[in-house]
Amino acid sequence: MKPHTDAPGPASEPAASTAGDQGHAWHLVLGLTLWFIWFCATYGGVAVACAVAPPSPALGPLNWLNATVLVLAAACTCAFGFAAWFSARAARRLTIAGATGATGAGPRFISRSATALYATAALSTALVALPAVLLTPCA
Repeated sequence: MKPHTDAPGPASEPAASTAGDQGHAWHLVLGLTLWFIWFCATYGGVAVACAVAPPSPALGPLNWLNATVLVLAAACTCAFGFAAWFSARAARRLTIAGATGATGAGPRFISRSATALYATAALSTALVALPAVLLTPCA
């Protein structure tokens, strides 16, 4: 008779699993939290710039302030897009590993949810920056 232990045997180890493959719960709040910080910094920065050194209204939307907002928004959109892509790849790897029984549903759920939330942050960043193309700041 064999003694019962809770230690996993060699057959229960996931194949080719790395620490980066596992979904972490921080990804569920990180994307939208960073987006919120970007949103506050953008509108706060525009308010300070308008109080300290407002661009000429004659320039319309083509001025240094809107250009700065657009460059920062493009960088943040790319970063959020990369995070969404990276999470989607992790979800795909976890789905393949889940088909073989190597992982549970929890990490897959977190990776898929993080993909949607990072993509939402990327889209929101682009949409919030859209007025910089159309509107004159400080008017």
